[in-house]
Amino acid sequence: MTFGIVLPIIIGISLDMLPYFLSVAIGMFLTSSSDVPGSRRHKSIGILTATLIAMLATIVTTFAAANLYILLPIMAILVFAISFISVYGFRASLISFSGLLAIVLSFAHKQTGIDILIHTLLIGAGGLWSLLLSVSFHPLLQKRQINNGLTECLSLTAKYIRIRGKLAIENTNESNLKTELYDLQVKINDSHESLRELLLNERQTSGFSNFKRKQLLIFIELIDILELSLANPANYERINKIFEHHEKVTDPFIELVFELSNRLEQLALCMGKGKKLTPIKDLEPIINRCRLNIQDYIATVKLPQAREGALLLHNLLDYEEKQLQKIQSIERIYQDLESNRKSSLRNKEGQRFITHQDYDLNILRENFSFKSPIFKHSARLTIAMLVGFSIGIIFSIQNAYWILLTMVVIMRPGYTLTKERSKHRLYGTLIGAGIAAVIVLLTQNTYVYAMLSVISLMLALSFIQKNYRTSSIFITLSVIFIYALIKPDAFEVIEFRVLDTLTGALIAMLTISFLWPAWESSGIKSIIVQAIKANRNYLTEINNYYHHQKDNTTAYKLARKEAFLEMGNLNAAFQRMSQEPKSRQQNLGKIYEIVGLNHTFLAAVAALGTFILSNKNKTVSHSFELIIESIDTNLTQALQTAQNEELIDSIKEDKVAEAYGQLEEKYNELVAIRTQELEREENKPIDPGFRKNLQEARLISDQLKWLVTISGSLKKAVIEFEGKKS
Repeated sequence: MTFGIVLPIIIGISLDMLPYFLSVAIGMFLTSSSDVPGSRRHKSIGILTATLIAMLATIVTTFAAANLYILLPIMAILVFAISFISVYGFRASLISFSGLLAIVLSFAHKQTGIDILIHTLLIGAGGLWSLLLSVSFHPLLQKRQINNGLTECLSLTAKYIRIRGKLAIENTNESNLKTELYDLQVKINDSHESLRELLLNERQTSGFSNFKRKQLLIFIELIDILELSLANPANYERINKIFEHHEKVTDPFIELVFELSNRLEQLALCMGKGKKLTPIKDLEPIINRCRLNIQDYIATVKLPQAREGALLLHNLLDYEEKQLQKIQSIERIYQDLESNRKSSLRNKEGQRFITHQDYDLNILRENFSFKSPIFKHSARLTIAMLVGFSIGIIFSIQNAYWILLTMVVIMRPGYTLTKERSKHRLYGTLIGAGIAAVIVLLTQNTYVYAMLSVISLMLALSFIQKNYRTSSIFITLSVIFIYALIKPDAFEVIEFRVLDTLTGALIAMLTISFLWPAWESSGIKSIIVQAIKANRNYLTEINNYYHHQKDNTTAYKLARKEAFLEMGNLNAAFQRMSQEPKSRQQNLGKIYEIVGLNHTFLAAVAALGTFILSNKNKTVSHSFELIIESIDTNLTQALQTAQNEELIDSIKEDKVAEAYGQLEEKYNELVAIRTQELEREENKPIDPGFRKNLQEARLISDQLKWLVTISGSLKKAVIEFEGKKS
């Protein structure tokens, strides 16, 4: 992007035609913001659309600027219409941003007469130049983008596993750890969505090279690792209760969790730097210690009292060994030891995992009301821009378009995001202005200013999506040094830059607070509903697989993906709500309880799902079906309560209790067989297959009971939440 912006300027200076080539550079700058990771087709369409909108915004605004009475209504219509495009998703919001920037920069680069048309056409040329660079660099950048995405996903998953381990041993810091866990899940979901777009779309359009096939295999393993880490261990309270007087028993299990996390982190480090995988610590000694601790626990506590704890530890170790197998699989793929392994995911199936954006025109019509957050944001931004522009005219502010630029950059549909970006923008501007002031005091060399402006621009663009505060520092530096090249009094530029940024941020915060404010409390109920629906569907697909045992797990994986995404959306909404003013945090405690119960339910369902997928079962008992129906009824009633619908009848408690009894009976029958074996031969080792049956009977029974409890608590929490609201 820096190359594409700077090269036309250098050519313009060389040919003494800077004004014309500056327009090309502006076109490149305006459209390059829509060039985000994705398929070549989506990127190309995005850049072309941004180019057309930027040209339209430029020519209309510049022609209208000659008459203030025409400009204000034209500006209002343009700002609202271009902002409203954001209803079509992330890439559309970036295209919208390009159009809004074009409006703002029209006031900075004023033209008259035929020059307006020439300037607009050259902006279009800059957009085509941006497209040419994007298409040319796509094969090189795409490989690196996917690699960076996988590296980030590996690192985030490693942190997720580590926090799950900490939750099992730390009781004092549980609330903070859960908040950190929820935040990580949001980031992992975003990472997964980005990787799906990059990997599966490319596969559909251009086929798969061996390298990309290996990247897809790594990604598939990472999704399974997330599910396993979510499910392992799920019920901390029960683990702590059983081993309350035998804390040391679980030490190697917890140690193994941390080692798995370290192993993923090491893999992320090597992949990020493109290095060979360094010698890896052998985890077999820790696994052997886990097995010995199970034996010691049985020897100390004695059967039958030790049986429940021993089976729980066996299940825990099975999960961790599966996790290790997944990580080892990624390591082998990375080291080219599994280059011939094929992905079972077919093209058509892969496309089902991509979240496709609907571009139907009806979406515009459906959102054209104050019920839509984007509609309110567009109206709010329009008024803010008109106020900022009017202030600039009334007080004859130099470079008043900086006020507009500040509002365009920081204003978002929600209060929390706008507040965060305002804060980061102010910090960045003040720090950048301070650094620039020091440099201007030390030197008045224009070559130094030119070099620093280019370097600052590159760093600003690099950080803009990762760290907005840092990006703001370099944006400020770049702008000040560019103006220092044009105007001799750089300190005056710094003064106006700070003043205009403060003015723009103040207007943005006032409008987001008082003009149709979008508080999370008003919309979080619909997100709760979506999360419960996704969890219910996930459980349904697990139940379907348990009944039919098909080799094709696509439906199960799609349901899992949706459950993870909706849980991430709920986590993100709650985090935003918790950062809003205290007066706007309605029922925060109850919502936190619902978020926690949804997360716990998802963990329990994932534990059930991973066990069922890896353990074939020929018959499904009636008691299993009845308990699943009871769980589903609880979720359905929670949904009906949230949606103000008439509740269906609950399953009678005596029937559920009878189902519990039947599951326990099956488990007790197996226990009786094992007891008879030990009576005949005291130290007879348990048959591995028989132990698996015992584990299945215990785990299925425990998970189902726990799911009934959680779903019941979730239903109760939703009912109380609705009662408090009313």
